[in-house]
Amino acid sequence: MTAVYYNTIRFLTSLRHLIFLPLFLFIGNFHQALEKYDNDWMHDTDFAFLYRPIVSFHPEYASYLEKEVDHLLRRRGFNGSVMIAHKGKAVYNKTFGFAHRPSGTEFNENNNVFQLASVGKQFTAIATLMLYERGMFDLDDPVYLHIEGFPYEEITIRHLLNHTSGLQNYMYLFDRYWRNDRLPDFDDMLDMMVSRSLPLNFAPGRRFSYSNTGYVFLAMLIEKVSGEKFAGFMKNNIFNPLGMQHSFVFESSMDMRDAHQRGIAAGHERTGRFMRVIPVDHVDGVTGDKGIFSTTEDLLKWDNALEMNLLISGETLQMAFERGRLRSGYAVSYGFGFRLRRQGNHDIAYHNGWWRGFRSTYVRLPENTLIVILNNTNSSINGLDRQLQNIINRSPWPKFNDSEEMLANR
Repeated sequence: MTAVYYNTIRFLTSLRHLIFLPLFLFIGNFHQALEKYDNDWMHDTDFAFLYRPIVSFHPEYASYLEKEVDHLLRRRGFNGSVMIAHKGKAVYNKTFGFAHRPSGTEFNENNNVFQLASVGKQFTAIATLMLYERGMFDLDDPVYLHIEGFPYEEITIRHLLNHTSGLQNYMYLFDRYWRNDRLPDFDDMLDMMVSRSLPLNFAPGRRFSYSNTGYVFLAMLIEKVSGEKFAGFMKNNIFNPLGMQHSFVFESSMDMRDAHQRGIAAGHERTGRFMRVIPVDHVDGVTGDKGIFSTTEDLLKWDNALEMNLLISGETLQMAFERGRLRSGYAVSYGFGFRLRRQGNHDIAYHNGWWRGFRSTYVRLPENTLIVILNNTNSSINGLDRQLQNIINRSPWPKFNDSEEMLANR
């Protein structure tokens, strides 16, 4: 009887290990995936279910924002989309005006797609950091080690990210010398710079000088290292996993003539009393510095993914929000894909963009507050983000219902 009893206990103990050990291993691996230690888990998983915020705004606060922001945007004659979000959820998200003014095509109620212009540089930077975390290169590697034929031996990947490379503006070359009917690509840009033997504006690391050329070479680096086209890498590693269904990188094969019929805003410029649609530019085939299209809704998903370290670790993300350093030790007001400014006791990460009839602003404020402004005219939006902050700050109402102030899944 005793032998049977102990054999039974031994069997149940072994069964317990068979059941609970895999469960503990699964939980441990899932936790590591969220903390970004298990990169293989990341590549094949749709993260959309991981960052649906549960937060309830105070109804008086939401009404206050709608009234004040509506009044501000109409007074400025704003044409485009504006979003204000707190703790991962939009409290204000509206679009005004026309996606295509000559045809009278108004915007949809939501998911209106805009060219982000230089706001898209943060995507290029984060994609670069994703490959860095996978061990594909070091940030202080010379660029020529990974882009064959790159002619500047002293320029590192970090120089490109921080705008301290000294590269000349590639657009001037294409304006002067490009005569082909097709849109140029990355290899065309590299060939153009090599064939013209362009000198650097300064020794790498000596100065800060905002460089679109540097971010084009980062996109080219992503292609060379990953083996995927830049547009494909962004789609497969960022847009699709994060559920950013309306975001994409422009490619020369795309027909943008009737894009407004597909929810894509056209860029406009004012000529006298009329608004003219700006056609595809001769350097639009070169991306990384621009050429990423998105919506306010998708950009909120992007921001939530950064907050939750779904793409890169928190430690690596912090590098993007740190000021770059010159050789002299002087700190510049730019990280990796983000401009930085001091506001009160906080460093604010933000970026503005302008390209061919599109203007954009993306501002990450303290207390997980996000402001996104997407405009498809050449009308100035300077100071609009500050005006929106003033509206937020002077609200007489609390942002959230007391019982639901914290996100349940963050």
